[in-house]
Amino acid sequence: MLKNDSINIIKPNQVTDTMKAVVIREHGGPEVLNFESIATPVPGPGEVLIKVEATALNHLDIFAREGLKGPGVPEITLPHISGVDIVGTVEYYGPQLQGQKGGPARGERVIINPAIGCNECRFCRRGEPSMCPDYQILGEHFWGGLAEYVVAPARNIIPVPAHIPSEMAAAAPVVYTTAWRGVMTVAEVKPSDVILVVGASGGLGSAQVEIATAAGATVLGIASTEEKRQKACQKGAVAMFDSNGDWEAEVMEWTNGQGVSAAFDSVGAPTLRKSLRCLEMGGKIVLSGATAGDSPDLSIREIYQRHRQILGAPMGNWEDFLQVMNLIWKGKLHPAIHKVYPFEEIVEAQRDLEERKHFGKIVIRIS
Repeated sequence: MLKNDSINIIKPNQVTDTMKAVVIREHGGPEVLNFESIATPVPGPGEVLIKVEATALNHLDIFAREGLKGPGVPEITLPHISGVDIVGTVEYYGPQLQGQKGGPARGERVIINPAIGCNECRFCRRGEPSMCPDYQILGEHFWGGLAEYVVAPARNIIPVPAHIPSEMAAAAPVVYTTAWRGVMTVAEVKPSDVILVVGASGGLGSAQVEIATAAGATVLGIASTEEKRQKACQKGAVAMFDSNGDWEAEVMEWTNGQGVSAAFDSVGAPTLRKSLRCLEMGGKIVLSGATAGDSPDLSIREIYQRHRQILGAPMGNWEDFLQVMNLIWKGKLHPAIHKVYPFEEIVEAQRDLEERKHFGKIVIRIS
């Protein structure tokens, strides 16, 4: 399902036999990304073909390209097309869904929830695909949106309102759903909380800053440059600290030695112990990624002796996804976009992501 480069094409007349795609055939740096003309996929039962307009980049794209291996990291089967955050228009549905009622119509613009579960286990029935034993991600386990067309489960698409640009919509699904999960569902952030966002300039971090601010919390953050720190303050952070300085001491000083209610750290190994030490008694640390390494040096005593909690918050559930997208549609949340690159500049775009030159999301305009 969803991944086949030798499939027989069954399609409406306007869908071409071949499409342009960025194909990974070997692991390595951005130079291994190949623009190729390959067969356009065809949707099977329960699936829909989307003509891609915009796809935002994530560190998942870098992990897929590099062939990252380790606990919790899926093995990438080559050749592969990455791209997780996808907006486009409905071309046609698979055979069992032709003429379906209630779903987005042909030509309608949609966004894809990339979290795919079996739809049958008790977790999927609760709307929790990321807890499914067969949990998979479009663009990581299956071919994704760095292509002119992509196939997705029809149940995973929702319409995009006409007033929302495709680039803005594409900047939201992964990071805003994950941020909502961590801030609202897992940490249950309240107006009385003081929280810390480590890596506040990234797509996920900037979303965490904005959502926690909207929840009424006092938000502190860590970022590497003055420009990024200023932009995080524009998102709602009341104080920002230099990631290259002694930010642990500065956070503790700012909080009069008390520490923060919760810390959100998706950087990982280089920062996690400092984040932990910034917590108040009984504080929570929420993990949604490990972009700089996943094997930190930790002291167990620093956790249990101060009643601290370590909580995981990968990709939100369906309720998280719908809640946060609705707030974006209403203009109450505003995804930060660093730059929109044309499809042909994918190498430069991934290099900027890898070198952390961005604030917010990097978006690729496909068509």
